[in-house]
Amino acid sequence: MLRITSIVAAMALLGASPSAAQGPKMSQAEGLQLFEAGGFKIAGGKAINVCGTPSTPKFTFLDLNGDGSPEAVVVDKSVSCYGGAGEWFTVLAKGRDGRWRAIARDTGALSWEPTRTAGWLDARVVSNCPRIWKYAGDGYVRPNACAAEPAGKAVAAGSVTTADKTAALRAAGFTQRGGKWTSGEGECEAYVEPEGVRDLNGDGKPEIMVTESGTYCYGNTGQGFYLMTKTPAGGWRTVYQSQGIPEIQTTKGVGGWADIEVGGPGFCFPIVRYDGKTYALNRQKEYQAGACARR
Repeated sequence: MLRITSIVAAMALLGASPSAAQGPKMSQAEGLQLFEAGGFKIAGGKAINVCGTPSTPKFTFLDLNGDGSPEAVVVDKSVSCYGGAGEWFTVLAKGRDGRWRAIARDTGALSWEPTRTAGWLDARVVSNCPRIWKYAGDGYVRPNACAAEPAGKAVAAGSVTTADKTAALRAAGFTQRGGKWTSGEGECEAYVEPEGVRDLNGDGKPEIMVTESGTYCYGNTGQGFYLMTKTPAGGWRTVYQSQGIPEIQTTKGVGGWADIEVGGPGFCFPIVRYDGKTYALNRQKEYQAGACARR
């Protein structure tokens, strides 16, 4: 699942165009209209959120419906403003008039499923419980019911410590800078989502899925992941790394390790299976007839 809350688009508040790697080029007027449609006012060169306080909203651009044109996602964090974990988001798309408009907005942590509705990626929003939002004609619809737990055995929250997560991030090659975990020059950010801690092989011990997000590193897919497991010596090692959005399957490979569907833009996705050492391509899954044949 593609986590949005950590991707920073370096678009200046007064309309400086982002680079091609970060999103579409736009005029100062369009940049300001994007901010306003996202739920922010501009005052004194700063973004002001819905509570009237200065904020630092974070933007990313993703092609959610595979039409070649990116949609925008803006997230903000403020416990005092939004309550709970303090996470808030808006998803925006361009209308026929060329102006940005909101097609989803709520509090909670936003990520993306590999499944689609009407060609649009389904959204997972976690607040008091996870909910799967689906596209319905002119925007996303928030369901009343909570979503089922993802495949793979759930692991107790306390079974992985902060020290474990830190060690796994370091073993995956990330460095902590200013409170964030990044690689290279810091273009993209890594983190461990709550649902990223799961027992994938049924041995009662947790694995950690490290997510790295950023269009600079992963293009339109926007995300990569590292599957980490604990060694007998107590350290962490990488079992598998790939660009894409991991979706744990109910089918299994060697040693009872769950298969992983690697999602992203398009309608044909590989499913990888553990072979005793790492994950390798096992089969492909279509979400549109003939999609894999066209690849």
